[in-house]
Amino acid sequence: MRLDGSNMLREATEGCRAVLLCATDAEAEPVRAALRGAQSHLVATKSIHVGGLPVDVSGARAGVGDPTVRVALGVSGCDKANAAHLLTCLLQAMTPAPRLVVQFGIGGAFPSAGPGPGAGVGDIVVATHEIYSDTGSSSPEKWLSAAELGLPIAQVDGVELGGTFPLDVDLALAATGAMEDIDWSDIAGPEFAVAPEDAAWPTGVGRPNAAPAVLMGTCLTASRVTGLRGQAEQAVARWGALAESMEGAAAAHVCTLYRVPFLEIRGISNIVVDRDRASWQVERAIAVAGRATLAVMRAADALPLAVPEGAA
Repeated sequence: MRLDGSNMLREATEGCRAVLLCATDAEAEPVRAALRGAQSHLVATKSIHVGGLPVDVSGARAGVGDPTVRVALGVSGCDKANAAHLLTCLLQAMTPAPRLVVQFGIGGAFPSAGPGPGAGVGDIVVATHEIYSDTGSSSPEKWLSAAELGLPIAQVDGVELGGTFPLDVDLALAATGAMEDIDWSDIAGPEFAVAPEDAAWPTGVGRPNAAPAVLMGTCLTASRVTGLRGQAEQAVARWGALAESMEGAAAAHVCTLYRVPFLEIRGISNIVVDRDRASWQVERAIAVAGRATLAVMRAADALPLAVPEGAA
């Protein structure tokens, strides 16, 4: 059904406790396939699937029926404007506000910022900060961030964030805990454990038959995917980032303005070296990101959520 206007969107998402957001139909599919009683809608050409996901419950609801949590799964299209557009449409329309927004999908992993391993292909990164890495200016001396230029990006409680969005670390920790008991046996194997021959830094890949590692750290967002090793090394030196995507900071930005808890989950499809598209493992990254998202939603009742005003 095509939804024209906030009232129709509000009715379609009534009772939804969470918004799940991704860029493409392929990334959405593992979650969409798990939805119960799903209904699909279009908002300005963008797809929204509304239905229930299995949830673990305790207390009065324990042992009663087959409990689910009602969610709105939005497929925004790639890049920042698309993610911000669809998420704003949803948050502006939904009454009460959702208790959580989860951005999920694939991402590229940067070289390790420290002595330990970074994320490898097939691993999972949960963001603790999101940063617009292409909002600012180059100069002969150095990169100048939005904050250094004094650009108004997002102001919260009188503080200008300058394109850097700190996320809820307790929520990120709880999400990683929810992933501990996932059965990865069907998508963890030696065929997914091959490191690029020219990877000159330690990574999480190369662990035969290993389940995905789950890492927490800073993620970057840019409209231009990093395809040069030198640029990747600069990004690590500048921000200490673990991974990049094309949408995460935009979703974090909107959630910050609306004061809705935000969580970002990225399945790693590639190591950021000189671009080698043939080495990417997109299907594996989609699978791990989707399964991790489902595990987090199953634990939704146990997540430490700061309830937005008027939330369900």
